[in-house]
Amino acid sequence: MLPNFIIVGAPKAGTTSIYRYLSKHPEVFMSSPKEINYFSIDQIESQNLYYNYFKVKSLIEYEKLFDGVTNETAIGEGSVSYLFYKETPAKIKNIIPDVKIIILLREPISRAFSHYLMDNKLGLVNDSFENIIFKTSISDKQNLYYQQYVELGLYYKQIKRYFDIFNKNQIKICFQDDLYQNPLKVMNDIFIFLNIDCTHELDISRRFNAYSNPKSTIIRKFYQNNVLRNIIDSYTPSKLKWIIKKVFFDNSSKPNLSKETIDYLYNIYIKDIVYLEKLLNISLESWKK
Repeated sequence: MLPNFIIVGAPKAGTTSIYRYLSKHPEVFMSSPKEINYFSIDQIESQNLYYNYFKVKSLIEYEKLFDGVTNETAIGEGSVSYLFYKETPAKIKNIIPDVKIIILLREPISRAFSHYLMDNKLGLVNDSFENIIFKTSISDKQNLYYQQYVELGLYYKQIKRYFDIFNKNQIKICFQDDLYQNPLKVMNDIFIFLNIDCTHELDISRRFNAYSNPKSTIIRKFYQNNVLRNIIDSYTPSKLKWIIKKVFFDNSSKPNLSKETIDYLYNIYIKDIVYLEKLLNISLESWKK
């Protein structure tokens, strides 16, 4: 069994929320884990990317992740690494030519900083955001950090690669701002795109993977232990995990970027945004402010 739709990215643009919402729909089967990375694992490993990625290297292994499908009509996975790597769209097309592609986008400066804050909380990066952005970091991972926080937000070429390979009616572009402002409409549009029941009652009371910060150094050290974090994530009921986050994490003190950093990143992204507007035939004026 192979998926008939894939959420391909972008990271920190709402893909986890879409994954969780779709997982609750009776006509949808979503892979577990969310991110399989089958179509990008070669590139991830060749870069020695610093995340603890779930790895599936054979088509047989990939198909086994969908053995649990019963009568669901929409079968999907969501690997955000699929949007960035050049080789991935062609690999997907070769194996699943009729697959539907869902892409979520977020204003690139806020996406970059959100991605950095997540990695910092996980203990994956200890340098400052500014050192990485201005390329003054002495870390041996500087180039990978810059790729993850800056280059992943240059969407035009990433999306064009999918447009060049797949029919446009196979691709659904969504925006994080729309998802947070009107999740019911965005999800209804996705339900229509996937040809599943639009009358399904959706619980939109929670945002997933939103910013939070450990309330103490001890909690931070505990959270940065990958083994302990995975055990809790795998064996703790969702409601209890939500309570734990409420008690031990704070989401009210998100740091801000300096005007200098914002202006610097704006100059990196503005041309790409203009190209993206033309490609998608939409206005992204709010991103230019």
